[in-house]
Amino acid sequence: MSISLSHLTKRYGSNVVVDDVSVEIPEGSLTAVLGPSGSGKSTLLKLISGLETLDQGRVVIEGDDVTNVDPRHRDIGFCFQHYAPFRHMTVSRNIAFGLRVRKQPRDVIAAKVAELLALVKLENKANAYPAQLSGGERQRMALARALAIEPRVLLLDEPFGALDALVRTELRQWVKELHQQIKVTTVLVTHDQGEAMEVADQLLIMHQGRIEQDGHPTDIYERPATEFVQGFLGPTTIFKGSAVRPHALELEGPGAGAIEGAVTSIVELGFEVQVTVLLSDGSMPWVQLSRNEYAALGVGVGSRISIRERD
Repeated sequence: MSISLSHLTKRYGSNVVVDDVSVEIPEGSLTAVLGPSGSGKSTLLKLISGLETLDQGRVVIEGDDVTNVDPRHRDIGFCFQHYAPFRHMTVSRNIAFGLRVRKQPRDVIAAKVAELLALVKLENKANAYPAQLSGGERQRMALARALAIEPRVLLLDEPFGALDALVRTELRQWVKELHQQIKVTTVLVTHDQGEAMEVADQLLIMHQGRIEQDGHPTDIYERPATEFVQGFLGPTTIFKGSAVRPHALELEGPGAGAIEGAVTSIVELGFEVQVTVLLSDGSMPWVQLSRNEYAALGVGVGSRISIRERD
């Protein structure tokens, strides 16, 4: 189900949190809303859901204007960082909750819960309680609960923020695979650039309540529309007065016809090496190299080196 947002505006007193946002979210896409804290990304999600009221604008889902529709009747599934499971209910009953509220027949509920338990790989946890699950399992249960009502749209607000790095990496890959199976239009709010780049079909980059740029992750990374997007969506360094990606620079021995300088620091970070070079104009660009590239250079701190942009 496509989502069309037209001139969405939300104020808290004199503070404009979402400022005249208009964007199209394609049907079946997994769209990540990315931005720093306070950029308005979570508020944008709440405006889509109806949990916050608009000061201005329209929210249209698959051609239906839901701007003034109660959140309970928008057919939207929610999954948040603090997923608030019903602790006194088993996993099965947690997942079934929305279906019971909608007074679905028992056999329909049982079949749907069994289907979702298989989908989120929790079949062997059906009779467990939330306290008996790991963090990743609880988040998968929360996603199943959100999907149980067969929503038109799934909204995820920092769903992995409370989890450790390893579980977060596993879950975001799992969510990507899950989305490929169910193809429900999904909007994911995150501040994690890696997470957004890995799972999303489309990125919305927010800053100070506005969308700075939207599009495919690779297109935005390679062709940022603003300095903010370039700096936010990955590392940059300054070379010849302009911001560039550090992996877009290369180092060669002195006298190679490029700009020369002296190596001031070398930082080895597992699979990559960061080399900082002091140039004659006082600037200090740093270059991202693979370990093999670094080893082939044979340089150390104080070495003379040439730096240029890669062809």
